[in-house]
Amino acid sequence: MPRFMQQSKIWNKIKKPLMVGFYIIASLIVCFSSLHATDGVAEAVFSEVLSAFSALAIFATALSVALFNYVDNISKDLSSVEGDADKIYAALSGLSVLKKEVIVNAGLILSLLIMELTLKGVSKSISPDNIPFQSFYWVALSLRFSFFTLAVLAVSEQIRGLLVAIDYRNVIHAGESPDK
Repeated sequence: MPRFMQQSKIWNKIKKPLMVGFYIIASLIVCFSSLHATDGVAEAVFSEVLSAFSALAIFATALSVALFNYVDNISKDLSSVEGDADKIYAALSGLSVLKKEVIVNAGLILSLLIMELTLKGVSKSISPDNIPFQSFYWVALSLRFSFFTLAVLAVSEQIRGLLVAIDYRNVIHAGESPDK
């Protein structure tokens, strides 16, 4: 039984990075295959989707600030609650982890935006005479699209975090008496 638990802990640590890697590879393949199947006509669709990246980054940053403040206020509410100290400590630890995840996700999204814009600039700056290989632009567009889809995944994690924080606040306020 302890050996199974050790494997379970290892799986929990590598499960998320594996899913993220699979997500990146799948988006690369979908984009490149679409470009190849349509002989580049799908480039207009992917370019339009990528034009929303800046708006997504702005939304994610604003959501991150709001979520961080919301979780911080929940932590303050929770520290004033009387009850089982172990449970309160566990909840505060969970909220602390959530705050760190919010900051990491915001940094990731901004980093992905910078990498996408850099790759866009690099692909535009290379003249057609100096293209390293025939499908260079499609590979660059596919990479840019995978950065975008990874940012969408990070935003969905932020939204999930907000839903968890709302649940925490509801549990905290459910335990308070109405005359407070």
